[in-house]
Amino acid sequence: MYATVANMIARYGEVEMIRFSVADGDIPDAVIPARIESALADASLRIDSRLRLRYATPVSPAPMELQRAACVLARFDLAHGGDREPTEQMRLACKEVLSWLDQLATGEASLEGVAPLATGSSARASDRTPAFVMRRDGGL
Repeated sequence: MYATVANMIARYGEVEMIRFSVADGDIPDAVIPARIESALADASLRIDSRLRLRYATPVSPAPMELQRAACVLARFDLAHGGDREPTEQMRLACKEVLSWLDQLATGEASLEGVAPLATGSSARASDRTPAFVMRRDGGL
């Protein structure tokens, strides 16, 4: 995973993570990590699904940008449920992260310190005899 529950607490505060610990019902006294860890795992899978077009996944060591991306995506997912809906700020942050991940996948942006996969765009030569040969009259 690209982020931990501790990263989520540091980024968004303990009170918000306590609220997101449960889908609905009574708010617990402390953070219950299971739901947050599940959202972080889903976010990491989502990140990898986009990055694998250009990078070996999972990216290790993960740059801080991926930690932030995982936190933003997990927070957005956690904001759904019960009587909660994501705020406009959460929606925009999620949209921004997904756009950035798409740019990483297409090569418009890059991860500092992470080498992209080698691409096989070189020319190929074959020493086989051709299956079809053009005749002088233009036929096969």
